[in-house]
Amino acid sequence: MTVDVDVLIVGGGISGLTAAYTISKRDPSLTCVVLEAKDRVGGRTFSVPLKTGTGTDIFDLGGQWVGTSQVDVMDLLKELGIDTYSQYIQGRKFMQVDGHKISSYTSSIPSLSFFSLIDLDRSIKKMDKMAKLVNIMDPYKSPQAKKWDAMTVETFVSQNVWTQAAKDCLVSATRCMMGVELSQISVLYFLSYVNAAGSLQKLIEATENCGQEFKIKGGAQQISKQLVSKLAKDTVKLSHPVLSIEQTKDCVIVKTLNGTEFKCKSVIMATPPNMTNKINFKPTLPAPKKEIMNRMPVGLLNKVIITYEKSFWREAGCSGEIVTIGGPSTAEGCDEGPLCIVYDATSSNNNAALVAFIGGKQAIQWQLQLEADRQSAVLKSLSSFFGDDVWNYKDYREQDWGLEPYSEGSPVCCAAPGAMPYFVSGLRHSFDRIYFAGTESATRWCGFMNGAVQAGKRAAFEVIYRFHPQAITREEVNEAFVISRTDLKLKQKSSHLQFYVFGIGTVIGAGLLFTIYFRRKS
Repeated sequence: MTVDVDVLIVGGGISGLTAAYTISKRDPSLTCVVLEAKDRVGGRTFSVPLKTGTGTDIFDLGGQWVGTSQVDVMDLLKELGIDTYSQYIQGRKFMQVDGHKISSYTSSIPSLSFFSLIDLDRSIKKMDKMAKLVNIMDPYKSPQAKKWDAMTVETFVSQNVWTQAAKDCLVSATRCMMGVELSQISVLYFLSYVNAAGSLQKLIEATENCGQEFKIKGGAQQISKQLVSKLAKDTVKLSHPVLSIEQTKDCVIVKTLNGTEFKCKSVIMATPPNMTNKINFKPTLPAPKKEIMNRMPVGLLNKVIITYEKSFWREAGCSGEIVTIGGPSTAEGCDEGPLCIVYDATSSNNNAALVAFIGGKQAIQWQLQLEADRQSAVLKSLSSFFGDDVWNYKDYREQDWGLEPYSEGSPVCCAAPGAMPYFVSGLRHSFDRIYFAGTESATRWCGFMNGAVQAGKRAAFEVIYRFHPQAITREEVNEAFVISRTDLKLKQKSSHLQFYVFGIGTVIGAGLLFTIYFRRKS
């Protein structure tokens, strides 16, 4: 069966559904279909019911945090009528770095030695200063681009960070934030990631204007579900994995695993680079796109939610926050304990929970252990901070994103050294009738839900402009084409304006020359 449609979007996560929603609002004349490989929408957001002290409640096993500075997603939440609530951070916090010893603190200053504190503060400020030098529209045009892209973050840290405690803090944060080790990512990519958020502090903290400032009432997956409700009936097709995309002279033909074929005028790819790379394109994707997809593997993150009858850690004056390098290992084949970051995950209905992250090398090693052994290790690690009450849980659920079909990892695809020359053309440039969204391609909070929203809107504006330029504003045109750099089309369609400006300039220039000439004569 062949289905005709104007615009076909591959990927039913936040980015793809934002693109569909934007097209439906701004140009309803365009017919649109969204193909999602999974049996659900939401992509790397996934909200599930878990048992609590009062029955059941919804908790996030995928992306969950937003912040005031994330304007794209905050505006969308307001438009959809979805509320947020603050991440709980009051009370005593724990650290376990530079060995297995546990320390705690109640102020905003971590419980590190004097020299480690100076080292960590100096290192963060240095990276922030370097990040400000990165051209967010095209990181490889930055002054130190070649040098920084040839270096891993691990090499940079070994050369610039003095103390083991400060190094461990950066390792733990990166494992949670990106699902990778410092040795796997380019310094230039890391700095562009920091610049897209505004600072390293904004990326890693839960204070005002930072990335973990708020959680979403009812779970983050409802963003996608609400967007689906705004679209025409049957716009979204679940369980439709895309096998191939063929561009002909007149159209694009998309074939799916279940045998349905779609014939369309434009395609928006809203899949992570690692998943886009599994689709067969004809003609093949340009070399820069293939290069960035091969050099930008996805991270690995296992997210654990544990619910309780009551938030006993709050009652003990603790915030629920832990930064740890893992602590002692309890399993053969695992260098460290499983955890890197822990937060209070209590719901907006005040149902108590903790969220723990297993990321990077820890996630790889602990994935090989039996589920029961992994669970026991997680609880044992938590008990060393919060006491034996952690064993009296109501529900325990883990989401290993490396085992999730059509994701195969999380939270984000990260560029390895040598990849950044292909970053912009590989992730943002259109390829004839195919346009590219996804949080990895964003310039504001890439890797977060905010980046997914921004990239989805940008790709939608590009497609709308192709069909009906008058349907979007000049500001939207400028943002879409500056980011994607598909400005050749813009220039061609604006040639009358360029001619007008050129003509005015010529007349003014000729007038000035005429005046100067006769003044000299007189």
